[in-house]
Amino acid sequence: MADPEIQEIADKYKVSSATILVSYHVNKGVVVLPKSVSEKRITSNRDVIDISTDDMTLLDGLAEKGKAKRINTPIWGHDLGFADWYGPVKKH
Repeated sequence: MADPEIQEIADKYKVSSATILVSYHVNKGVVVLPKSVSEKRITSNRDVIDISTDDMTLLDGLAEKGKAKRINTPIWGHDLGFADWYGPVKKH
């Protein structure tokens, strides 16, 4: 969420970077299940905005720049195509 390109888009729409990321996925038709323990953040996770086509294209391109991270990796033995933020999955 601290990525400068994401923050620039958030500033443009006057919302948080979290709102941009949630909205990005909703605009793509993806079900988003954000997690928070703070009442303020839980409430703000409902805020979804329309993002312009140009900004959606910019966000789509972040993975190509190596900026994609998978935060929650299932230990299923499946590779989703990008590196885990904490390293390889240990198999039992």
